[in-house]
Amino acid sequence: MQALDQLEISVRQLIEEQDKLHRQLTELQDQNEAMRSELVRTHGEMNDLQQRYRALLTAHQMTGGTEGDRQRAKDQLALIIGQVNRAMEALKS
Repeated sequence: MQALDQLEISVRQLIEEQDKLHRQLTELQDQNEAMRSELVRTHGEMNDLQQRYRALLTAHQMTGGTEGDRQRAKDQLALIIGQVNRAMEALKS
């Protein structure tokens, strides 16, 4: 009888462990989906910023402009490069 009781205890423990692992799996799957969504969003943002950067670079190259115009273009490019760098960092984490 004692062996049967021990077997019952072991089965209960295994069921509890399985339930715990199932909950952990569900949580990890939810986290994975959230991270995947963030990655897709950040990737889209990065692509947009890269397109804006190329457009500004082209515009700058096409216009000789004044020194003030060139400085504003450089400042805008620096801002966009900073945004691209932040987006790339977000993708890494």
